[in-house]
Amino acid sequence: MAMLPDRVTLPEVLTGPAVFAGDDTCLTVGLLAGLRAVRPEQPLLIVDGANAFDPFLVTDLARKSGLLPGALLDQIRISRVFTCHQLEALLGERLQAAVQQFHAPAVYFSGLLDPLLSEEAPAGEAIRIFRLVIPALQRLAGTGVVTLVACPPPHSLPGRERFFPALCEAAAWVFRVAREADRDAIQITCTKPQTAVWTWEPQIGMITARRWW
Repeated sequence: MAMLPDRVTLPEVLTGPAVFAGDDTCLTVGLLAGLRAVRPEQPLLIVDGANAFDPFLVTDLARKSGLLPGALLDQIRISRVFTCHQLEALLGERLQAAVQQFHAPAVYFSGLLDPLLSEEAPAGEAIRIFRLVIPALQRLAGTGVVTLVACPPPHSLPGRERFFPALCEAAAWVFRVAREADRDAIQITCTKPQTAVWTWEPQIGMITARRWW
């Protein structure tokens, strides 16, 4: 599928897990990066822990880019994750089975840490399940699957302060995303493996993911 004409000019090949952090705009940038990888009959898999996937955003994105909304939505398969135990189940065989079933070239984790940082998740369980996260991401990337993780600002809970730093340490790429207050633009700063800065001013206008709560 021909993708968006004003897409973010990121490296074409993101080898290893890539983390997008910053304000909620990182959810949109991560989605766009994932959509770059889709091919006919090879959709993007989305694991939505942030409860932020917005089909209307994708529809608007498609129309503004001259694409058929249905054609773009057909290139997405989504699994919503509301609890840490749902995340644990998905990181097991279910995710790898879905990658194989759909021949997915990319997996995008929207708000991967959100279920683990929920006050409803006991700290011990969150820590135990987090130990499964990084190996699962590395297995995906090791099989050639583009592995993308968006982490909006996490609130810190006792015993879980190391989740986000550990995720960044294990990632091959780390990007900081921030919407510029004085204009309709996004600044993307690469902090790993090397420093680089891009400013994205979308020709189709700013489209930002919305959380459904």
